[in-house]
Amino acid sequence: MLEETRARFRSTPEAEARLLLLIDGFSHKRGGVRRSLEGRVKLAKLDFLLRYPHHLARILKDHGVPIENVGSLTTDVAPLDSRMMRYRYGPWDPSYYAILGALIGRGLVEVSQLPGSRGLGYSTTVLGTELAVKLRQDESFETIDQRVRVLRKYLDKSGSTLKGYLYTLPEITNSTWYEEIS
Repeated sequence: MLEETRARFRSTPEAEARLLLLIDGFSHKRGGVRRSLEGRVKLAKLDFLLRYPHHLARILKDHGVPIENVGSLTTDVAPLDSRMMRYRYGPWDPSYYAILGALIGRGLVEVSQLPGSRGLGYSTTVLGTELAVKLRQDESFETIDQRVRVLRKYLDKSGSTLKGYLYTLPEITNSTWYEEIS
């Protein structure tokens, strides 16, 4: 039982690759200005939608995005990686600290203070961007890359806005803290 609990807090190569691709997808320059993925709340909500495509499809549909506009969005019932749990602000994965620590420690992701805020932003470093490009060339990451592109195009909103979107899902609102989300 203790080993199973510890395993939930460990970083895995698959989870690191997924978050690296997600952070990189939101780190690209717009009009010559470097940007970052703004905060852990936004990171967790986007990762939830990345991992649970049936919820992503429902959120897109509820916000007027024709599904045919997003390509072949696979709506697997089973989420990628392990299931997330309900926590204070919705879906959360206890391994985020280990995953982010691993990505930051290896120089793939950097953390910066968000302008005019106490919040933190996450962006890929040059090394992180280079690795993300290589991962995108590997067909095993094609589904994740496609979903990241959909998230960036249609759901590049604040963490608070995304939290509001997710609170329309009964699977989240009806779950209790620490309960796995289906």
